[in-house]
Amino acid sequence: MGYEIRDENDLQYCLMKKYRLGEFAKVKCISTIEISPDIDLLEVNESQKLVTGYEFKLLKYRKNWKKVDFYPMYQGIGQALSYFQFGVDKSYLLLGLHKGISQESLSFAKKKIQETIDMLKTIRTFICEKFEKIAEGIGELQGVTDKILSDMKRITTIQIYPATLEQGLSDIQTRTINLLQALSVRSFSGFGCFGIMVWIGHDDLLTTELKAEENFPVFANKDLNHKKECLLRKQFRYDKDFIKKIEESLRRERNENSREI
Repeated sequence: MGYEIRDENDLQYCLMKKYRLGEFAKVKCISTIEISPDIDLLEVNESQKLVTGYEFKLLKYRKNWKKVDFYPMYQGIGQALSYFQFGVDKSYLLLGLHKGISQESLSFAKKKIQETIDMLKTIRTFICEKFEKIAEGIGELQGVTDKILSDMKRITTIQIYPATLEQGLSDIQTRTINLLQALSVRSFSGFGCFGIMVWIGHDDLLTTELKAEENFPVFANKDLNHKKECLLRKQFRYDKDFIKKIEESLRRERNENSREI
């Protein structure tokens, strides 16, 4: 790589070009809905009906503090998790460790990142265990719910507006089944659908340190399902000139440097 990574946009440009991550940069609007925060990078796999979002954060060495600033990492975790409100199936935080970080600080930064990942894994395991216990009673609860709704349908057939009421009860049953299914999957909390990748400037290497193992249960929510369908149909607004803008900025910088020499 022949240029310096100065900020998150440079990091995103570098990884998009080198690793062909995603295609749609800076998604700001889904259908007619403005979103905040925007999705740094979106990957849409139409054949698998899979939508993945990527959040980029660059960790720099702060000379006045004499240490690496980890605030962007914690901020990035929250922002990447917030992507699930937009209908994505998986979400990744891509952390970049600036090339200017000293070897001593780099070792400490790697350790800090690993400690954070271990904490997230502990939370993931704890939540999954809790949901698995809840899931043990899901079958019985769903059976009871089906029986109640079935009895209600029989009762309403003698009412004045049977068709309307039956449709309403059918909708309730569908939503109930979706909710029960969502509760029964390990990904309900979102932590199983969230991952972390780390790019190390010294080695120019990208690795997946925490894999997003599950898909978020978008199907359980009508609004999320609608947003995902919009994403799959590419009904969203993004920065089509993102790559071009970064490349123009790099060209200007190279020209200025050459004039100075």
